[in-house]
Amino acid sequence: MTGSNPFSIEASEKFKRSLKKLAKVHGNSFVELVTQIVENLKQDPYPRNYRQEPLPKKINLPQGWTFHKLKFKVAKGTSGQIRLMYLVNTSKSVIKLVWIYTHEQFTKRPDDKDLRSVIQQILED
Repeated sequence: MTGSNPFSIEASEKFKRSLKKLAKVHGNSFVELVTQIVENLKQDPYPRNYRQEPLPKKINLPQGWTFHKLKFKVAKGTSGQIRLMYLVNTSKSVIKLVWIYTHEQFTKRPDDKDLRSVIQQILED
């Protein structure tokens, strides 16, 4: 994506709440790291530590949207393994941040029902 227009970033309310909760545990340096990761997504929404994520059951994304999960570590142990879920629309050059959580909170990912609810809310806004 180098040389192209950067993507705009929009954070869901769920993302903001989950980031705030994790910031209480991991501190200001964690918020700074997440801010840098999000800034990097603006230039490259598909870094090497991301993967396309299957959609929750009973949801279809509008044309042009894809769902992804980015993994990174901030500390040892499951509480330091961070997952950031986001939606990308390349035609509109927009990234919508869905959820950020630790491997300790959800070993795989949040429940499909909860994810579906958050994604639907994002797409309706």
